Amino acid sequence: MANATFGRLMASITPRSDNYFELFNKLAESAVTGSKVLAMMTAVNEADKFEDHFAEIRRIESQADEYTKEILISLHKTYITPFDRREIRELAMALDDIIDYMEAIPQSAKIYGSSNFTPEMVALGQILLRASEKVRDAVVMLSDMKNAERILRTCEEISSIEGEADHVVRAGLRRLFAEESDARTLIRSKELYDLFEEAVDSCEDVSDVIHGVVLERI
Repeated sequence: MANATFGRLMASITPRSDNYFELFNKLAESAVTGSKVLAMMTAVNEADKFEDHFAEIRRIESQADEYTKEILISLHKTYITPFDRREIRELAMALDDIIDYMEAIPQSAKIYGSSNFTPEMVALGQILLRASEKVRDAVVMLSDMKNAERILRTCEEISSIEGEADHVVRAGLRRLFAEESDARTLIRSKELYDLFEEAVDSCEDVSDVIHGVVLERI
């Protein structure tokens, strides 16, 4: 009886477990919004539009950091969590990583003094958008294990998209080293390809965490 009373008391004064799902959804939505802006950025070469898009991505990244911070802080305050604390931390960090890499792409492009993107990078922008949309779909369904089969199928789709990104990156690098001799352009483009690949890989990292959470509960 005393334990039950204590449990109710703790639950009443600490954050609710469903707050985690709300914050996960906000992070996943931020990833989609950021990837849409990044996809638009890669498709235009005007410097002023690049700066506008970059400012918006920075704003999204800053907001995502706040969501992530709220999740991590609440882990020290919440009496009841929807699943393992380690999994919550890993999922929050993986979602945040997607957005961090999105922000790093224009940051890197700006350092080298050019806002132009290759056709392969334009394609990677669209691939990243598709991957982040699938991530959002999986995250939204995570609060109800009745969605387990659909979640696992979505995770498989994210893995397939990641494989597609790998092919595009390799094709872009082959063309880059075949056609380009300027060292600065080579360094810039190689770094950007790596960042695009990392962003899509982060989507798969989210998928891996979600996949593990679901398999342990079905």
